[in-house]
Amino acid sequence: MGSCSDVADHANHKPPQDEAHSSSSSAVTERPSRILCPSPANPCADASLLDTYNAYLESKPVLTKALTAATVQGLGAALGSILSSRDSVESSASGNRGGQRRGRRVDWLEVFAFALHGGLLNGPIGHYWFEWLDKNGPKSKSKSMLLDQLCVQPPLLFAMFVFLDMTRAAVREIKPSCGRTLSTIGPTIVSSWRFWPFAMWATFKYLKKKHYTVALNLCSIAWTVYLSKGKKSSE
Repeated sequence: MGSCSDVADHANHKPPQDEAHSSSSSAVTERPSRILCPSPANPCADASLLDTYNAYLESKPVLTKALTAATVQGLGAALGSILSSRDSVESSASGNRGGQRRGRRVDWLEVFAFALHGGLLNGPIGHYWFEWLDKNGPKSKSKSMLLDQLCVQPPLLFAMFVFLDMTRAAVREIKPSCGRTLSTIGPTIVSSWRFWPFAMWATFKYLKKKHYTVALNLCSIAWTVYLSKGKKSSE
């Protein structure tokens, strides 16, 4: 028969598996249910896509909104070109039953123009405008909406159409511009070697460094006159 101390020790003793189960259950209960991504520089595997996007909105708001606007407007232009090509295919097929039907296609020039507008103008301007409106605009949401629609959206729409037309025209002119440049670049380089070495040498020899830019800009007046005259004579 054991002593009273032996009985007490036996009563206080816990099986090893019970201790392991107790520690593991406490660890499970103390584990957080979700870990959020605090910043783009410290991403987490458990963070959702929305959490990551919100983190970028906090750390780099202008860049994030510019990329978002470029993506959304480019996608909208692609969908619009597909739908418009489908409508033209259906109308041509109904008018000419024997004609060959063309498949749906994406107008990539239109996609590029809208995406560039969203990234360079729409996203950044929208960021700064809504920041200003939130801090300095009217407290009423209805008045803020009227101020945006009546005073800001019309000039923004005008700028958008001008930007889109300029982008389309610039992209269409890339190939002919490269052809014209290749035909004139050689003689122009030779002419520049007759003028700019002397202008640079005189500037470096007789002027101080702070006057270099001003002096060379003045020299560029004569060079621009020469280029403009040569362009008119070639036309």
